[in-house]
Amino acid sequence: MVIKNFSPYKIVKEALIGLKPNEIKVVTGRFGIDTPHKTLSAIGKNLNLSRERIRQIEKEALRKLAKEIVNEENLFVSQIITTLEKSGGITSHDKIAERFLEEVYVSDKNEFNSLHLIFILMPQIVKIEKTKELEAAWMLASLSKQDVINVINEWVLHLEKQKKPEMIEVLVDQHPGQRKHKITFLSELPLISKRLVRTENGLVGLSSWPEVNPRNVRDKIYFVLHKSGKPMHFDDIAKKISDQSFDKKSIVKATVHNELIADSRFVLVGRGIYGLSEWGYKEGTVADVIKEILAGKSNGLPADEIVKAVLKQRLVKKNTILINLQTKPFFKKLEKNRFALK
Repeated sequence: MVIKNFSPYKIVKEALIGLKPNEIKVVTGRFGIDTPHKTLSAIGKNLNLSRERIRQIEKEALRKLAKEIVNEENLFVSQIITTLEKSGGITSHDKIAERFLEEVYVSDKNEFNSLHLIFILMPQIVKIEKTKELEAAWMLASLSKQDVINVINEWVLHLEKQKKPEMIEVLVDQHPGQRKHKITFLSELPLISKRLVRTENGLVGLSSWPEVNPRNVRDKIYFVLHKSGKPMHFDDIAKKISDQSFDKKSIVKATVHNELIADSRFVLVGRGIYGLSEWGYKEGTVADVIKEILAGKSNGLPADEIVKAVLKQRLVKKNTILINLQTKPFFKKLEKNRFALK
């Protein structure tokens, strides 16, 4: 639930009036308010001051802003805490605009950066810094970062063993100690962990799995085919990738076709049509498929049985299979329309 009539930018701008000119320049530069983000060194160079002096100015300016902004008179402080509690007391940094701001402010950089500043000033919440395994996030000071790490690690180990996405409820059932946490808290963790990801149907999987978190063209092809559950023409695969909007990168049909040819996960099963090898499809021509079907069968098989077996592997016309039987040198015709390997 967003906070109505809440403009962090307006609040911060009003509070900045009480600061010294250099303090204003340091705070607005550091947080990207009405100006691009700047480093301590860049601000110091602009003001002809040392990096350490800029740090001291920033510290003093934030102390003054906290006294002005974070007090009992400002109702939005308690509203921020209440809203954060509704998401389990934790939220990804990237989600704070849509979680706390009305739609009119969500895409406004000054509103987002001002909200970030207000969060910094509030002693009731703490920031989880971005690391190799975690995204930047915010949580109530009463919660434990170690609990966040422990739950994520337990889920990762479980998913690595299961090798398939699971519902959060299933993950919690496997780790009874996690029942002390609210489901809203647990639901946020895939957004905070770089090792976990929420699937389209709400399950939790590993971010390293291409079927739930495709990163390159080959993985996107795999994702689309895996989701469809049936072979697709490469034109349709390219279109599905574009429709899926994985990222802002454009997709070219020729690129998709080249990747399909180069990756053993994909098997040509018809004219321009590809399936997954994990579905039982194997590389080779129609004649290769027939050879495998007839291997070890000295008495051969009826033509109809051969056709049925081939159609499980290839999306081709019946006549294509019969022509292969009659014209390829690997096969011989027996009595009663049966065929065997020569």
